[in-house]
Amino acid sequence: MDYYVHADFFSQLVTGFLWALSLVILEFPAAVWEQPHSRVTDTDQVGKPFNPFHRADTDVQAVSNGQIGAYIEKCMEKGVSQGTLSTTVRHLKVFLQYIADDYDVSYVLRKVRVPKMPKKNLRIYTDMEIVVIFQSIRAASPWLTYHNCALVALMLDSGLRQAEVCGLLKKDVNFDSNILKVCGKGNKEHVVPLGRLARYYLEAYQDACPYSGSERVFVGRRGQNLTCDAVKHMISKLAAKLPFEFSSHKLRHNFATNYCLDRYERYGQVDIYRLMILMGHEDINTTRRYLHFANQLIAVKTNISHIDGILLKDSAADVI
Repeated sequence: MDYYVHADFFSQLVTGFLWALSLVILEFPAAVWEQPHSRVTDTDQVGKPFNPFHRADTDVQAVSNGQIGAYIEKCMEKGVSQGTLSTTVRHLKVFLQYIADDYDVSYVLRKVRVPKMPKKNLRIYTDMEIVVIFQSIRAASPWLTYHNCALVALMLDSGLRQAEVCGLLKKDVNFDSNILKVCGKGNKEHVVPLGRLARYYLEAYQDACPYSGSERVFVGRRGQNLTCDAVKHMISKLAAKLPFEFSSHKLRHNFATNYCLDRYERYGQVDIYRLMILMGHEDINTTRRYLHFANQLIAVKTNISHIDGILLKDSAADVI
């Protein structure tokens, strides 16, 4: 059976196959699948990386490493971050492998190199910055202020994702045990702790909220189910007020890193498997990132300066 795609099949089909690719190629629509052929009909929105093949259909067997390389170079020219480029190429390789498993192709997949993901340290908020965050949360109604404070508190102190906050059900909040049951990625449930401040804001919000009929904990300003877009909008408005970087994912990073720091300070050790459970991770290597950064901070904090012990002695005062 012949299999045809439009020449820009990378951008068109990968966007439909893996949503993450849309971070770079937002102008490309999702793929339109048809049997026995797959053909993109909206040629006016063909991706610019494939201008030489614009308005043409290309047999998938004719796609070459040169075309793949040209597409990657075009992404680089757009000035995207190294992390975004790495994610794009990695997902592109998954799709190309998907094609190669069923069809004879001319490209050699092992020659498509994924750029290394940059290793950046996490942004950990200071105690004063956390105070500023909550002081900056103000809404038109008191119940919305409590609502937003509770959202931020749960992300920062319980490590919840946006979708987990939006989907949190009233029946899954146990105030007696200070435990929340959340539905994470892949519809997998796990439990997280509920801190005292988060509980205060949560109870204050529930007492003041004029909409009590929903089974969900959080609702929108008109009583509808809270959406991730609404949370993003709230976080974006709050970030504009703050003099430092702020996002919901940074709140989650802070929860994980502070968990490691607090456990070390109290117990002298960190159980990375417990943190993995609280974060809802399936792979322990994802969780190790937070332990690694926490160990950096612990190493710096507990460092003993060798030259201070030599040159800051009374007997060595004439040296400095």
